[in-house]
Amino acid sequence: MNDSSSLPTGFDAIVVGNGSLGTSLAVELAGRGGSVALVGERSRPFAASSAAGAMLGCFGEVTSSLLDNAYGQAKFELDLRAKDVWPQWLETISDGTTDARDILTAKGTTVILNTVGTGPIDTDNYEAIRTTLDKHGEPYETVDPEDIDWLDPDPNSRPLKALHIPGEHAVDSGRLLRRLETAAVRRGVTLVDAHAVSVTHEGGRVSGVVLADGRTLTADQVVLASGVGAQGLVDSVPGLGDCIPRLVAGYGVAASVSTHDGTAPESVIRTPNRAFACGLHIVPRGTARVYVGATNIINPRPLADPVMRDLLFLLDCSHRQIRRNLWSSSIVGVHVGNRPVSLDGFPLLGETSLAGLWMMTGTYRDGLFLSPLLAQEFARRLHGDTPQLDLDVFTPERAPLEGVSRKSSIDTTVEHMLATGYEHHWHVPTDWQEYLAADLHPLYTAWADTIDPDFTPPPELIASSRLHPRMVEWMRTYYANCRERFGIPDRTGAPSVRGQVDWAREVLTTARVWTPQQDATVLAAEVLSTDPDGLDLDATFTPEQGDAFRALVSRRADRVPLEYLTGRARIFDLELTVNEKVFVPRVHSEAMVTEALGAVPAGPARMVDLCTGSGAIALALGARHPGATVTGVDLSADAVACAGENARRLADRVGSVDFRQGDVADPDLLAELDGTVDLVTANPPYVPERLVIPAEWSVHQPAQAIYSGWDGLTVPRAVVATAARLLKDGGVLAMEHYDAIVDEIVELVRSAGFESVTSHVDHDGFPRYVIARRAAR
Repeated sequence: MNDSSSLPTGFDAIVVGNGSLGTSLAVELAGRGGSVALVGERSRPFAASSAAGAMLGCFGEVTSSLLDNAYGQAKFELDLRAKDVWPQWLETISDGTTDARDILTAKGTTVILNTVGTGPIDTDNYEAIRTTLDKHGEPYETVDPEDIDWLDPDPNSRPLKALHIPGEHAVDSGRLLRRLETAAVRRGVTLVDAHAVSVTHEGGRVSGVVLADGRTLTADQVVLASGVGAQGLVDSVPGLGDCIPRLVAGYGVAASVSTHDGTAPESVIRTPNRAFACGLHIVPRGTARVYVGATNIINPRPLADPVMRDLLFLLDCSHRQIRRNLWSSSIVGVHVGNRPVSLDGFPLLGETSLAGLWMMTGTYRDGLFLSPLLAQEFARRLHGDTPQLDLDVFTPERAPLEGVSRKSSIDTTVEHMLATGYEHHWHVPTDWQEYLAADLHPLYTAWADTIDPDFTPPPELIASSRLHPRMVEWMRTYYANCRERFGIPDRTGAPSVRGQVDWAREVLTTARVWTPQQDATVLAAEVLSTDPDGLDLDATFTPEQGDAFRALVSRRADRVPLEYLTGRARIFDLELTVNEKVFVPRVHSEAMVTEALGAVPAGPARMVDLCTGSGAIALALGARHPGATVTGVDLSADAVACAGENARRLADRVGSVDFRQGDVADPDLLAELDGTVDLVTANPPYVPERLVIPAEWSVHQPAQAIYSGWDGLTVPRAVVATAARLLKDGGVLAMEHYDAIVDEIVELVRSAGFESVTSHVDHDGFPRYVIARRAAR
């Protein structure tokens, strides 16, 4: 550092903040000529950079929530640009003294999905990483967690999946800062070991900064790149920060560990980001040394010392989730850093209303990673060159950037609060979880309403602000100033299909619907009158479409079958009309139809489908066996009407198919066909009355199409007896049944005069239908 007695006081530019962002900018500015002062205490108290794991990657940081709104996507675009800058940047700051590779500490990044987190966060974020890698053509490899060298977690935290990103490395943050500082000095930057306490200005333009010891440095351009520390300088100018989202601290703890066995991984090993924080990560830092990081707790002001709770939690996670013998390793250093977090969760990048005063902050985990890209861009702007990056959305003075609805923010808050409990290994009765979520939703909704009726904080600030009244005060002041300057945010814009589908997936997941993503997509396509495979997620709903979609999702969350909501079901390639008065045909029936038709010779054939419902099986027989004459029978007049409608609509594809109302137990049913039928099929009611089954069947489908007496055999007995009467000798019976009574079904069929009785499993591997031939009379 320069001797204060010989320190110049006038500069072309002053950069406040000697972390990765500020020092990188000083290097870049000095390389363009002119005098530059870099202001910051050499010890870097509270700094994020010196405590960082310094992972050089953007894909491993992806979350599903990052990319679900335009602002998150804009931030990710900056990350993509930064990724390509780093190789040349490392060479630049090394000034030819090394090949720049010596500063790298990891060969790629391995992301693991383990059993610790929750599906809506960890699994979704893991899939978001993989999907984004695919989208951008970034090389990666899916790996078996068992094959990951050095990974040895507790069995209760075993990894389920893993992928390796060879292009995402890490650097030693301490060495990076030293190299940046050396490069700055070589270029003539004046290093000022001091704390800047205020900004000076005159006539609407910045004129310099005042240091804690009373000295004043002057310059026409001042850049605040001191992270959360920039807030005090903004506050020193009356009115400047009224509409700049205030910076609070994302306080975090990390540890340097000397491993018990003298080993270290070659790559970064990490989980996806989770529960309001970054993912757990282990970063190699040389022989027998690893960096373990990191927690993230929102706090109104920076913290300098580790909180015991956070350190214990971090260390416990590391040996349970990554490598068990870390339990016996030595802690050689504990690091505390404070990431800048703005009140709307996005960076502050650009010139303020005070001419010549600039702000350059990252947020959460991306400040160090963005540093070379932003340094080059800000150097261009300070020198009056043409910008190459679009940073307008992140201009410091702005209305809050809200990429999602208030409801979505509340849902995310609740989701992450519960996930935090699981990460702490809490133990609650299984059925309490849904009650906890139900109670937290109104609590956080009321809290957000209390903070402001129009503006909604990001989820992590909704949660943390309940513990920090001062933070609530800051939010209300900022929101009030923005309301006066920018007006009330427009909530009338059409909701995006992507955002609504994501919301629906969460709702349906909570409701325990089996395929929430698929069902949400189908319902969105239904509202937009398009095919699910061609759904444009970047499109928008009209208000009417949005209302219709939410109504459908609500009914599906009540477990109304998807087919009732769309009015359609499909068997093979036949699209059928269905309604709530008929049983919903299932894909299981396709296997039975295929097997049964394979047992019937080609050419003209007489076929009967008992308990036909919507006519699905009867119509499939007619469509797939040219020359067949098919009669479908059902006790329900509503079912016969539905089947008849399907037959008329598909007449040109299904051949000769007709439907009749009748009772399968009637000994005179279709008496005119006795002994002449080639194939009888049936998917009869077969659920025992005492059996508890999902609401899709038990509540919403016609009971007479589902239940069949105490043992589930009442209707199947009648089907077998009628089939034995109708079939010619050698004719085929194909009947679906309840899987748990396969032995009883086989015996029932044999005793009714059938032979070659075979049982078949469905696509899930459960016994589902029998095929048999009518024995000679």
